Amino acid sequence: MKFKLFVMSLATVVLASCGGSGETKSESSENVEKEVVLKAAQTEIKGDLKGCYEVVDKNYKVKFAKKSYEDDVVTVELKRTSQDLPYDRKDVVIFPKGKESSAKNCAGFGIEILDENGDVIEKINANSTPYSWDEMTAALQLLPDETTTIAFHLDDLSNAVSFRVLSIVQPNDKRKTALDAEIEAVTELAKEAAELADDEDLQKAAKDAEAAIEVASKSMEAASKMMEALGGFGK
Repeated sequence: MKFKLFVMSLATVVLASCGGSGETKSESSENVEKEVVLKAAQTEIKGDLKGCYEVVDKNYKVKFAKKSYEDDVVTVELKRTSQDLPYDRKDVVIFPKGKESSAKNCAGFGIEILDENGDVIEKINANSTPYSWDEMTAALQLLPDETTTIAFHLDDLSNAVSFRVLSIVQPNDKRKTALDAEIEAVTELAKEAAELADDEDLQKAAKDAEAAIEVASKSMEAASKMMEALGGFGK
């Protein structure tokens, strides 16, 4: 009898430990935060800024999970070399801001993600909208020997082993000219003037001011005539 009770108790414990949470093994492992370590396939970047920047050679640890947007981000550290940039630092802008700016050039960085065979499995073009506009802008403004980081969001890093950084510099064909800026400013002033003209309070104030000016003018005219009349009494 005691042996039967022992067997039944043991079975109860085993069943409870197997099915207590109701979550399968695959479901549990899916929620575990994974980590991948990437290396730069080459420290020299590709594209128009080749030689002007280099990737800092180190291990880049990336925690990621397919359900999380923020975790699928690779943050790369770049360093400026002593080679001259092909653009004026005061006259360059990232691509999404090209049509809003009078800057002569647009520039940016992208990334290629490689698997263990060196094949590209994911890519972000250098003229794409950056993950962080501020980071990309700061990277384009670096001085020699300065470093900064730029982040790239990717969809799936599960087979990623290494990466390459891309770069591009192109004339800003959509840039605003001085005339465009003046036209825009005049248009904005005209719009503001139209809005003010439709303001009933301002219309009333304008009429009151006009009436006040008219009264003041007539008062000054009357005072002038009075002074002339008073001056005639002494003659």
